[in-house]
Amino acid sequence: MEIIALDPESLSRRTVRYSYSSERYYDLVIENDSDRWTVDLFLKEFPAPFAKEESYNLLDPFKEHPIAYGAFDGCKELGLILFEREWNNSLRIWDILVWEECRRMGVGRKLMDAARDYAITSGMRRLVLETQSCNYPAISFYLKYGFELAGFDTACYSNEDIERREVRLEFHYLL
Repeated sequence: MEIIALDPESLSRRTVRYSYSSERYYDLVIENDSDRWTVDLFLKEFPAPFAKEESYNLLDPFKEHPIAYGAFDGCKELGLILFEREWNNSLRIWDILVWEECRRMGVGRKLMDAARDYAITSGMRRLVLETQSCNYPAISFYLKYGFELAGFDTACYSNEDIERREVRLEFHYLL
């Protein structure tokens, strides 16, 4: 497997499809009394496996100066990672995609290593990324890699994110 820097312009018109399934999710419970807030994330089982599939343009307009790497086995693409520098000296990972037939082969780790190495060489202080509380496989991967929970947004995707079990979770990896 080889990790190769890609010209982001070569990805400008590319639509990708990502999918995952999860048997678990993190249930977010926020309580407030007069002088304190408590926030808990409880790992729970879905009654039936949750599946998500979505297509999107890889270079959405909000990705202003993306840097891209691809994982390849010869000419076969195994996955992609897109990231960019943020104003606060963080490296925002926008996308880490490993094609379904290539998962559990170390591709995600190699792509994450490329982002980490880029951040270190560029003198950055951390990697940041987001996922959803229902994407247990991604959360497990990030935690195993060394990421830590940095925050959450209870209404990022809709006004019912908590009820839908799809709360935005922000993770960081300090360098």
